[in-house]
Amino acid sequence: QFLTYHAEPTEGTELEKATYSINKRQKILRLVCQWLALYGRLLQDEQTVSNFLEKLSDAISKDARLCSTLKEQLQDRKRTRILEPCGNCTPQSKQVRNSFNWFNNLEEDFVNTQPIKPQDTVVYKIFKPDHSYVSALLSINASVKEVISSLVDKLHSSGEHILLKVNSAGKKTELKPEATAVSSSLAVNERLFLCTAHQINTLTPHPEQLGPATGTMETLQPISSKDIANQLTDPDWDLFNCIHEVELVYYILGRHVFGNITTANLERFVCRFNEIQFWVVTEIVLCSDLNKRVTLLKKFIKVATILKEQKNLNSFFAIMFGLSNSAVSRLSKTWERLPNKTRKLYSGFERLMDPSKNHRAYRLAITKLSPPIIPFIPLLLKDMTFVHDGNKTYLENLVNFEKMRMIATTVRIIQHCRSQPYSEQSQSIKNLVSIQAYFQQLKVIDQQKTLTQHSREIE
Repeated sequence: QFLTYHAEPTEGTELEKATYSINKRQKILRLVCQWLALYGRLLQDEQTVSNFLEKLSDAISKDARLCSTLKEQLQDRKRTRILEPCGNCTPQSKQVRNSFNWFNNLEEDFVNTQPIKPQDTVVYKIFKPDHSYVSALLSINASVKEVISSLVDKLHSSGEHILLKVNSAGKKTELKPEATAVSSSLAVNERLFLCTAHQINTLTPHPEQLGPATGTMETLQPISSKDIANQLTDPDWDLFNCIHEVELVYYILGRHVFGNITTANLERFVCRFNEIQFWVVTEIVLCSDLNKRVTLLKKFIKVATILKEQKNLNSFFAIMFGLSNSAVSRLSKTWERLPNKTRKLYSGFERLMDPSKNHRAYRLAITKLSPPIIPFIPLLLKDMTFVHDGNKTYLENLVNFEKMRMIATTVRIIQHCRSQPYSEQSQSIKNLVSIQAYFQQLKVIDQQKTLTQHSREIE
C-alpha cells in the first residue's frame, strides 16, 4: 500500500503512467533507505519497523526495477552484501525477499561499540541515609516511581519514600515520581538516595563522593604522556561512537517530547568530559611537593599536546579547562618553574580556547582537520541550545524549517567527524589492565571550594 498510494496517475499515456508510477515508488524506497541509514541502530529492535520492512520487502521482490533501485542505494552506502543482483525477481520472489537484510552492516564502523538502548536494563545503586545501599536491575528509562516500588521490600522501613540526587556538597534535589532515566543524568560525584520525608535533613554525602585525600602522582609518574593520551582517546572514541546523532536533538529539545528514547550515551560522554577536567585539578592540588607538581603540570600540558595531535579535541579541552581552573592558575611558584618552551606551548593552547567572536579560533582550527575527529561536544550542545531557544519551532502553525536546517548543520558535524574510522593507539604500558582500570574510574574532587582550599595549602 505504501508503494502504491497516490502512485498511479489518472492522466497521460500508458508509458507516462508507468514512468510516473515507478518514479514515485523509487522515491519512496530512497526515502526509506535514507531513514534507515540515519536511524538504523535505533530501529533494529522496533517490532513495528520490522513489520513495515517485511511488507516492503514483499513489494520490492515483485518488481525488478525496485530491486535495482534498492541495490543502488545499498551500494551507495557500501552495503553490497545485503542484496545480490536479482535480474527478473518475480520467479524468485521468496529467495530475494529472504536476502533483504536491511540492517546488515548498517553500522559497520561501530561494530565494537556497545551503545545504551532505551530497552536496556542497568543496575541502580541507591544509597540509604546510613550510607548503606541497595541495588535493583531496572530499565534505563525507569521512572522514579518504578525505582521506589522495586526497592520498598528491601528497605525495612515504613512511610512514604522519596528519591533524591545528592551531590558532593550535600545539595539535595528531590526527584518527581514521573521523572525517568535518573541514573544516566547523574553528574560527577552525584548519587541517588532513598529516604522518607523526615529523613531528608539527615542526609549527608557518601564518603566516596568527597573525592580522594591524596593524589596518584606515583601511579602517573612512570606512564608516558603518550600512553596517558592513548588511555583517554581510545575509550573516548568508544563513547563517542555510541552517541547517535539524534541524541543531541533529544537532549536539546527535551527527552519528554519524544517518548521512549534515551540520551544516556551523550550524557555519559558529557560526564566524562567533566570528570577529566576535575581529575587534572585534583591531581595537581593534591601534589604537595613543588618539584613533583611542576613535573605533573608539564606532563598534563604534554598530554594536551598529544590529544590535539590525535584530534581528540574533547579531552584536549577537558585537560585545558582543568589547567585553567583558578585552583591551578593561582599556583604562581609552580608555573614560574615551567620551561619557557612549555609555557609558550600552553599560551598557544589558551588562544585556541579563546571564547571571543563565538569561539572563532576553535572553529577555524577544526575546519582544517580531516576526520576522524572527536569534536568539543559542549560547544556543539551550546550551539544547538542557542538555535533552539532563539527560534520558534512553528511559525504561523507551520514547521520552521530554517530552524531545522540550523540544527541539522550541527548534527552533520558529528557525522563528518566520524566519516573515517579510528584506529586504536598502540600501547606500551606495563600492567595495562590495572592502568586501564585507573583511567576508567578516575577519583576526583568536584567542589571548587575544596579544590581552592587544597591549592592554598600547597602555595
